[in-house]
Parts: sequence; structure tokens; C-alpha cells
Amino acid sequence: MRDTILGRALRAIRRAWRRAWATAATRVESAAVLRLVAASITAGVPVATMLDAWAEDGRGGQGTRLERAARLLRRGATVSEAVARVPGLVQEDHAVALAFGERIGLVGPVVRATLAGDELLDPTARRELRAVGGYLAVVVVSLSVVSGFLAVKILPQFLKIIDDMGTTRPRILVSWLSLMEVLGGWLWVPACLAAMVAVGACSTTGRSIVTRPFSRPRRVTAALDALAVAEAGGRPVDEAAVVLAECQSDPVLAAMLARVPGPEPRGGRLCAAGLVDARQGAALDAPAADASAVLHAAAAARRFQSNRRRLVLCRMLGPVMALAVGVFVLFQALAVFVPLVDIIHALS
Repeated sequence: MRDTILGRALRAIRRAWRRAWATAATRVESAAVLRLVAASITAGVPVATMLDAWAEDGRGGQGTRLERAARLLRRGATVSEAVARVPGLVQEDHAVALAFGERIGLVGPVVRATLAGDELLDPTARRELRAVGGYLAVVVVSLSVVSGFLAVKILPQFLKIIDDMGTTRPRILVSWLSLMEVLGGWLWVPACLAAMVAVGACSTTGRSIVTRPFSRPRRVTAALDALAVAEAGGRPVDEAAVVLAECQSDPVLAAMLARVPGPEPRGGRLCAAGLVDARQGAALDAPAADASAVLHAAAAARRFQSNRRRLVLCRMLGPVMALAVGVFVLFQALAVFVPLVDIIHALS
């Protein structure tokens, strides 16, 4: 089903967009920048030199962004400053990982932990969600055109004929027209969604604002991994949480991290902040607890739960949407054929 001519055409258009006009790096491109930066810092090679070399082989928007970042680095900017001043070079959570790793002096370990967490995310749910979203968009547009034409041109003529014949209006037709009137008053909802998609496609900032609530579980998991790396590197959780909060672009997650420092045991504080559950908080407060290992385990548990919820949601969403569309099409078909049958019977 996915390997249709339309699907291949859409993938080709998407690839061409990314190569020539895309305003932000894809997840793969963003991860590649992180790997290159971390490897350059670990090897002691100037990051600007590596970005320049890569930009020569880059295409479209990402190549231009790499060149801009390299220029900023040669002028004395730090890596995190260059990333912040070149929107779209890396994705938001990757930029946070770079800034945090730079500030605590552990760029390599923080980047490796972040990318390792990305690799553990199940891509199945993402693919299925895109498939359902594409199916829903095509069906909604098609049904809107057909239903609008029927509601404006065809079915009012049926009503006029029925009234002229002096017969009773079919209840299914009246109900369907009432439904169309109600749905017509909510046309601003798909218009707003289309505007949000357009803004996300053309603006890196707009895209981050729109997608931030949906990506927050992944950000929380990455924050736990970052705190675990900091703890293993000799930076206490309290201190690391403050630094990580200052690096965050998500104000909600920044507020959660800002609640971590305090006089109470660290496990209880992390639990109160919503970063770990009660069992994991108790494990952190246990005597001789390995805080780094517990935090990594908490991140892994969150990641597993998030993968499972997303997969269940996506696998339920497809059949539910198909059923809803089928019911609507049946309702519309009855609204057309029932009055048509009544008219034919009356004429005969």
C-alpha cells in the first residue's frame, strides 16, 4: 500500500525539498552534526575545519547552515553559541545536549548518551503515525470537496423537488444537511491546522513551538540521561540540574529541572519534579546507590513506556479513523439515495 506511485512521488518531493529548500535539519542530519562536533572535540581538531569540509559536500539549506556555523566558530564563538545563532542546524534537544555538555566539560559523553537514546526510540510508531496522518489528510480533503458540492448544489435541489411534490422530507436528508451546517461552522479548525503545518514547514521557531508538547517525553528522557552522564562525570545532580535547566528551550522542562535543587534527599526531589517515579526516587536515596545507573534505568523505563504508548495509540488510531470515515460515507450515501428513491417512487 505504501509503495504506490503516489507514495513514491511524495517521498521524492520530500527528498527534493530537504536537499534544496528545507529550513531545518532532519533528525538524521542533526545527529550527524552532533557526532561530528563530538568527534572533533575529542580528537582536538577544530570544529570549524570539519564543518567547512562537510559543507562542501552538503546540499541546499543544510550546507549553507554548516558554512554559517563554521564562520561563527572561526570568529570566536563557542559550539553552542554557533548552533544557537544558526537556526535549523540541529534540532532543539540536540542543541540542548551540546550546550549542556559544553558547560559541564563533557560534550562527548553527553552527545553519545543523547544519540544512544535516539537509537532506542522505536521508529514504527512514527512511520505509522505519518501513514495515518497522510491517509486522513487525503480523505478529509476529498470528503470536504464532495460533501460541499452535495450540500451546496445537489441535495438542496432534492429538497426543492420533494417540497414541490408535497411529500415528506426524508429524515436522513434533513439530518445530513443539519450535520453539514454544524461542520461548516467548524471549518476554522482544519484551516488553523493547515496554517500550523505551513508555519512549521517554513519556520524553525514555529515548528518547535507546535511540536514541543509532543516531543516533551523524549526531552525528559534525554534530560535524565544527561543528568546520569553528569553524575558519572563527578557533577552532582543538583548542580547539573541547574545547568541543564538554563540550557533548555522548553520552559516546562526547565521549570521541572529548576525544582530539583533543595535540602531534601535527591530521589524525593526528582520525584516531586516529575522526572522519576516513587520507586526510582527511593532507589536513588538508598545507601550506596549508583545514581548514574539509576538515572539511566529511569530514562530507559520512560523510553520503553513512551514507545509502547505511541505504538498502541497509532495502531488504534488507524482503525478508528477508518471506521469514522466509513460511517460518514455511509451516512452521506444514504442522504443521497434515500431521497432519490423517494422521488422515483413518487414519479412512478
